[in-house]
Amino acid sequence: MTQLTSVLTQSSLKEYRPSLWALLLHQVPHVNITFHRIHDDSFRPESEQYLESLGIIGSVPAAWLIFTLILLLIYLLTRCCDTKNNKKRKSRPVRCCLSFFSLVCIAALGAGFWGNHILHEEANRFTEATKHMSRLIQHAQDQAKKFNDVLSHHVRGNLNTLYDGPFTDKPDFQSDGSYDEMIEHSDFILKNISNGLTAMDKVRLRLLDSEDKPITIGHIPDSVEKVETIRWPVTMCLLGLCSVFCLLLFIGAIVHSRGTLILFSVCGLFSIIVLWLLAALYIALAVAIADLCTDPNTWVEWSLKRNYNLSQEISNYYLKCTPTRTSPFESGLKEAQNAVMSINEFVKRVSSISRTIYTDGDLNPELDQLVQSSQQTINIMGELNNSLKCDQLHRLYNGALVATCDQGLFGLVVMLVSAAICAFVFTLLVWCNSHTWIYFKHKGKYVKVDDQDPYMPLSTIDRGRSSTLGPPNYQRSRTIHTPPQTPPYHGTLNGHGHANFPTKNGTMESVGPTTAPPTLHAGVGYGHIGTLNRGMGMGAQGFMNPGHGTLGRGMKPPQPGYSTYGGGGGPSGGGGGATTMTLGRRGHYASLRSARAPDNDLPLLGPNQGQYATLSKGCKTLESSDFY
Repeated sequence: MTQLTSVLTQSSLKEYRPSLWALLLHQVPHVNITFHRIHDDSFRPESEQYLESLGIIGSVPAAWLIFTLILLLIYLLTRCCDTKNNKKRKSRPVRCCLSFFSLVCIAALGAGFWGNHILHEEANRFTEATKHMSRLIQHAQDQAKKFNDVLSHHVRGNLNTLYDGPFTDKPDFQSDGSYDEMIEHSDFILKNISNGLTAMDKVRLRLLDSEDKPITIGHIPDSVEKVETIRWPVTMCLLGLCSVFCLLLFIGAIVHSRGTLILFSVCGLFSIIVLWLLAALYIALAVAIADLCTDPNTWVEWSLKRNYNLSQEISNYYLKCTPTRTSPFESGLKEAQNAVMSINEFVKRVSSISRTIYTDGDLNPELDQLVQSSQQTINIMGELNNSLKCDQLHRLYNGALVATCDQGLFGLVVMLVSAAICAFVFTLLVWCNSHTWIYFKHKGKYVKVDDQDPYMPLSTIDRGRSSTLGPPNYQRSRTIHTPPQTPPYHGTLNGHGHANFPTKNGTMESVGPTTAPPTLHAGVGYGHIGTLNRGMGMGAQGFMNPGHGTLGRGMKPPQPGYSTYGGGGGPSGGGGGATTMTLGRRGHYASLRSARAPDNDLPLLGPNQGQYATLSKGCKTLESSDFY
């Protein structure tokens, strides 16, 4: 008890006043399911109508969550189905906005961390205050019970032992009537014991509930402590997870990562759901606490009466504790105190008289225990008076209210505002993020090849801008996959090159062993026509004359406008122009080459001088798909 008193003396607890947050939140309209205000908006958790109003208040963020999810779903469906809009967009401004608002969201989450810490600290203070209240009530009940035990067992028991033992031996001589006086005092002691027990019952029985069990509030701090043990780390984990999502978006926006932004879209939707649900829980809990903190004594009195059958007189004494208010235990305490004072006085007289009549061996140890027990009842009464005073319990009650309704409610409001702001920001981030990554293109992996690769399609040739009025300049891209070279086939010009190839019935016939011309092109490994070997036994044209474009067909005369090696483009131009290509059609690049200026020294690029090596009509023409 001394330790508890010192703790209460050192604690500086201010008088409770409803805070501004409690007054503001109490003004939130309390409506029923028909949206009509309820007649009594005070804290009444036992009322279904009041709980219904709290549910409607908490359903506002939940309804906004559903509306937000529907809007995001419609937006994402419209953006994902928009396949016609392939216009290239600049993503840097949007990515800058995403980075900025992700930092703003982290700052708002930091406020949530701070509010959660404040609420946790105030919950611990509430738990400590209620535990001290429970210990004080328990101590008063223990002292009342101990008083009855000492008075009934120790004082009455030892006195009965003396009364039935040594006091039965009446001495032979009477010295001033001392023996009769001792017996009379013993009778007064027994009478005062009965009076003291009856008076203490007036105090002890009022500290019992309707089931004759001691009143205890120890389950309140225990429940709050268990809830806080789970709530605090779970809230910290959820806020930390949302912070990680914001960092993920920040990094993805900086590094221009499509996959990271897509991952944030999923995580952002999860964060929006969690934050709005937390906001719904926080606002309902904050309004309920504000209703309680506006007038806490009314509900506490009703709860004590319902749960512990505690009279309103006792409740008002401890909850208000005005100096002019009389203690409801005053009459019983005074009667018990008068009884123990009389008992102590008569015990001292009996002890002094009996020691003159009897020896110590006859009286002890019962007489000594009687004296000690009588003194112990006085000490118990002193502690019981201090325990039942209202000032200590009232200070603890005010401390619990201040922890709940002042700083605790403020921390809850901070968490509510933080959750709502973060939910809005996450909605904006998911919208902007989905608007950003959907226009990001996949970066293909290409193999760099030679500029002179003849198998690149026409679509891969970049048309560069020319500053002159001449023909356009065509350049080949270096980042396109190159198809394999045309494999050699026996009986074709691609298989072996020779000076003379006699023909029979329109087909080529081998005369003897031939020797492939030396290969000068770095990419040719199959002895193609394009070996750049001038004048090797091919008659007047040689290998540089691409007149043998198609096997089994006669050569066509040179056409004007396609000469490559000097001599002009007419029939007298030296026969150096390109003639037929694939199956009588002009080659893939022939039309492009025709626009270029004449070049008498450089051959056409590619292994076949701009032509496709083909087979006769009796053979299959190779398509580009045959090489893949």
